[in-house]
Amino acid sequence: MTETGSVAHEHLTNALSAMNNNVDARSQVVHVPIDEKRDLSLKVSPTYQLDIVNSVTLKSFRKIVGYDTFESIRRKNRSESKDISDYYNVTVSMMIQRKPVEAAAAPAKDPYNPEGNPSLSATLDHGFPYDD
Repeated sequence: MTETGSVAHEHLTNALSAMNNNVDARSQVVHVPIDEKRDLSLKVSPTYQLDIVNSVTLKSFRKIVGYDTFESIRRKNRSESKDISDYYNVTVSMMIQRKPVEAAAAPAKDPYNPEGNPSLSATLDHGFPYDD
């Protein structure tokens, strides 16, 4: 809830558009030729920032005959009117890559021992099973 035209609104708008562009770059489109008129196009987009959809492969598809009747029975609202919508069972296979999180590099020097002196544990006698 920011004021339109404010600096915060501009930053949020820029961030949102950058995220949407990034999702498009990590997405894939698959076309399913369900009939002669027009194929079914689906865009597969990951929701996690570190995931990339490398490929989407169509395995199989088929029209489900009578699904409208099944739905009317399930809803307990059986009517004699037919639903002209077509239902399809589409099976796809996807190759998805997850990038590892970039961890911060170790500090150049130990902040608790900047001179590099031996640690306290290295100077202690460890006892019987640890004697060298």
